[in-house]
Amino acid sequence: MPINTVLRNHYKIVGLLGSGGFGDTYLAEDLDLPNKPRCVVKHLKPKTSDATVLPIARRLFEKEAEVLYRLGNLSKQIPKLFAHFEENGEFYLVQEFVDGRDLSTEIIPDQPWGEAQVVQLLQEILEVLVVVHQQNIIHRDIKPQNLMRRRKDGKIMLIDFGAVKEIKGLAQNTQGQVTSTIIIGSNGYMPNEQASSKPRLSSDIFAVGIVAIQALTGRIPQEFSEDANGEIIWRHWTNVSDRLADILTKMVRYNFSQRYQSAAEALQALGSSTSLTQIVAPTYSVPPVKPKSTNRRIFGFNRTVLAGTVIGAGVVAMLALSYFPKQQSPKITEKTEQFISLPCSSELTSLPSTRKPDIKFADGTEYYGAKDKNNKLFGKGVMIFKNGSRYDGEFNKNQRNGCGIFLYSPSTSFYKDYVGQFVNDKFEGLGKIRWKDGNEYRGNFKTGRCEGQGIFQFADGSFKSGIWQNGKLPGSNLSCNI
Repeated sequence: MPINTVLRNHYKIVGLLGSGGFGDTYLAEDLDLPNKPRCVVKHLKPKTSDATVLPIARRLFEKEAEVLYRLGNLSKQIPKLFAHFEENGEFYLVQEFVDGRDLSTEIIPDQPWGEAQVVQLLQEILEVLVVVHQQNIIHRDIKPQNLMRRRKDGKIMLIDFGAVKEIKGLAQNTQGQVTSTIIIGSNGYMPNEQASSKPRLSSDIFAVGIVAIQALTGRIPQEFSEDANGEIIWRHWTNVSDRLADILTKMVRYNFSQRYQSAAEALQALGSSTSLTQIVAPTYSVPPVKPKSTNRRIFGFNRTVLAGTVIGAGVVAMLALSYFPKQQSPKITEKTEQFISLPCSSELTSLPSTRKPDIKFADGTEYYGAKDKNNKLFGKGVMIFKNGSRYDGEFNKNQRNGCGIFLYSPSTSFYKDYVGQFVNDKFEGLGKIRWKDGNEYRGNFKTGRCEGQGIFQFADGSFKSGIWQNGKLPGSNLSCNI
């Protein structure tokens, strides 16, 4: 569908979010509302235009739209359905846009999570899945990519229900029967009965268990082997308490009747184990921040961050690294490093030496990556500054927005790097910054300074954690204004 297409004189397509075998997903603007809020349009088209298929597709579509509408009203962690309609034998769903990152940005191969963090993840997923199962609805495609962590509050959102995808696979067989030729689910997360087109509520439990094991071990599902009975072999990849191991083992049993039969049952079993471990979820605070105006801009970039402050000329950093006072600090939530998992990868993009920059600025800055139709930076890219600093990550509206890595200039800054979330060119959300002297802060940022739950770790391995306010940790002499 072309960009700028307007559906029903109401929804203007502004970008492609994803495309796959089941259809295309677009970012759109609602033209009928003030400020034109964003929404998601899912375009579904049966694989055949056979006249016998369309009525069944229409009936399936209406049924699933009703399900999505009901679920969206029952839980704030399931996207709301705003509209559904048919045009020329093709079907459209309009849903709430979830501003956040899916869990594939958190559950990263070879980066295993701590046990308490996995327990927290299980609780978060199962709590929203309880609502689905109470309606006797099976999601059918639970995997990290369909679990979004909402940016504004860190809540898990359950997206992309599998049932509506049947429409894409409808076809008439040689006996004249109309059936779906598509198996709903994803390899590695789909149990055997679902692969045989006989899913149950416990099929979702299997998928949740696989996601948890994946996080705990740092291994992708395709690496798990099976024993002679079809049971998944995974415990040798990690050290885990018997209690949690027993729960996960039951979740991923080969025989669906031996699993927990619903999300409520699995959550109840998990609840009796949470007393063994203190659980603290990472918090997010990412309201939109309007960038300060500046006289030096490149295609709308706030140079205060990208080529000024960031490289040391305008960076204001105050770190009182004296010893903490001996008096008792205010009571705060303590947590260790394992509880804060970055939502962004620290892997840098490899640029071939022969590649030419997609944009070269007058001051020597080079940009490699995606642009929109107006030649503005949009999507993933790499920006390399003349002084040697580098940004590698996501752009939107010519500014750093999303996940990224900033490597400071080796010669002009006492910072080493920042990995995490950005909003309007500023460190905002969950991230980690490191200094050249070995100290680091991992936690929440707001407008470029430490704010909210976070940990400051010294080079010797000791750390201080708590709730940061305005770049300072109450009860200590430690401050962090970047």
